[in-house]
Amino acid sequence: MMIIDAHIHLWNRLHGEDTGTDREALRWGKARQGDRIYYATPPAFEDSLSTYERALAHMDWLGIERAVVLQEFMDGKQDDYLAQVRRECPHRFSCMALFDQHYFDDPMGAFKEAVDEKKLQGFLVKSPSPFPEIAIPKLMPIWEACAERGLPIVLKNGVPEDVRKLIQALPNLKIVLSHFAGIFDPPETYYERLQIVADNPNVFMDSGALTYRQRYPFAEAKERLHEAVEKVGAGKIAWGSDYPRPPLVADNSYKQQLEFITIECDFLTEDQRKEILGGTALRVYKWD
Repeated sequence: MMIIDAHIHLWNRLHGEDTGTDREALRWGKARQGDRIYYATPPAFEDSLSTYERALAHMDWLGIERAVVLQEFMDGKQDDYLAQVRRECPHRFSCMALFDQHYFDDPMGAFKEAVDEKKLQGFLVKSPSPFPEIAIPKLMPIWEACAERGLPIVLKNGVPEDVRKLIQALPNLKIVLSHFAGIFDPPETYYERLQIVADNPNVFMDSGALTYRQRYPFAEAKERLHEAVEKVGAGKIAWGSDYPRPPLVADNSYKQQLEFITIECDFLTEDQRKEILGGTALRVYKWD
């Protein structure tokens, strides 16, 4: 059984240049944003960096063969670093570009830079903040190109009405609703997204952050996953740890994130477990 972590974060430096934020990595997991000190990684990370070499060490320890690298504005745009990751370790990682204001200024120019030049393999799009709508005419050439090339877009949140517009325009576009389809949003919004996953063959969800602020063995997350499997099917769900976020792989552990699926979710059949741990991500994302 191939195991793929469909939600991790990598960076070789923390910065806020793309958002005008004063941010830097410190030591032993800590980082600074303005006057605030916070933990960007577990305290065992001496340099507070999440490099691909460090991720590979954790993955090899647990038998995780591949990972999907997402991005967040809180880390600073990492397209350049992920282009390096693609050159140096292309078979272990599928790397998403961070969708930012440049895509509104020059849609296809920014697309070609990310995909054709840097060889990134999809996009992380944060909506409705900072981008309230993405199913707009100006951006359609990007999404059309993604659909043609089989590149997924990973939506962090997303207004259900906007997501439906995008699906209606491009039913072949692969869309992943991150953070378990926005599990921490109001229940009516979450369940609306869950229905979208159930209703559309090219819409999926990852489980990143599902266990956030819970103690192992994650009883509430187990109920949520069971409900989602019944609603959308295991073939629509990809396991993700949100590595190396401290509340997910330090308060508990990376090993426990994996054992949540392999041991604790005893309601899963072996076929369902294979889908969640690797099958879904293998089909949805691009791999060398």
